[in-house]
Amino acid sequence: MSLLETVLAMCGLNNQTSQEVKGVLEWVEQQGGLHTIVSHLQSGEYSEAVNSWLGDEQNIALSSDLVQKMINSEAIEQLAARMGINTSDALNLLAKYLPQLVDKASTAGVVDKKADLTGLVSQLMH
Repeated sequence: MSLLETVLAMCGLNNQTSQEVKGVLEWVEQQGGLHTIVSHLQSGEYSEAVNSWLGDEQNIALSSDLVQKMINSEAIEQLAARMGINTSDALNLLAKYLPQLVDKASTAGVVDKKADLTGLVSQLMH
């Protein structure tokens, strides 16, 4: 069992949710980490949404259509292939989890590069 699987099990996640979170977290790492994704999105037209995830205000929600515009199609296809799902489902997973991940991994408007994985997953699910 990998460290990530152990952490997910410790958080008491059901199998489907556990697999979703694991897949998204692995994809995030494949993309260079949350900090890299946030930096890329902040430099474009999506800074308002990203800043809402980083700050203390209400997170701006994502739609799968907006995720498709924010993230290049090759990266979406990588997530879909990794998880054995179609690209529409991959877009929905990112719309669901990306704002929460950024929100939980940030402090004072900055993504914590050393965010505690156990704490992050636990917060994400509550």
